Amino acid sequence: MKQTLKLLSVLSLLTLSTQAYDTNKAASLNTFYSHMTHKACANSKLFIKGVDVMKMLQQKKPFLLLDVRTDAEAAIVGLTGENALHISLDRLFHKENLDKLPTDRPVIVVCHSGIRATMAAMGLKQLGFKNIQVLKGGIVALAKADTPKNAPLK
Repeated sequence: MKQTLKLLSVLSLLTLSTQAYDTNKAASLNTFYSHMTHKACANSKLFIKGVDVMKMLQQKKPFLLLDVRTDAEAAIVGLTGENALHISLDRLFHKENLDKLPTDRPVIVVCHSGIRATMAAMGLKQLGFKNIQVLKGGIVALAKADTPKNAPLK
């Protein structure tokens, strides 16, 4: 009887460990991330500098600045204008918010420093969005790039 209980316990543990994660999701993530070698990441077009965003503003190029910071952060220092949209990261992946994102022009994801924006961009890319970039250094980098020389408004 003891041996049967031991065997059942071991089998239960083995069964639990084989179902510890979603294997289909793991395969999908492996496909997505497997090409991200050190060299590929260093040469990535995922990141854009603040000065390049300022140039795009000056040249009135069509793009969207997607601010994924919290509502409280955006209330203190917010991005405004026709090419700015605030959707906090915790609400970004709701269908009604994803439907607000353009597919016909670049989307530059912004947060405070770039970490949340990178997570958001990777999620959007996994969903199939093609023209996604991250503002390297976040809103801080954009503020530093806003010099008299680069300012889009005269």
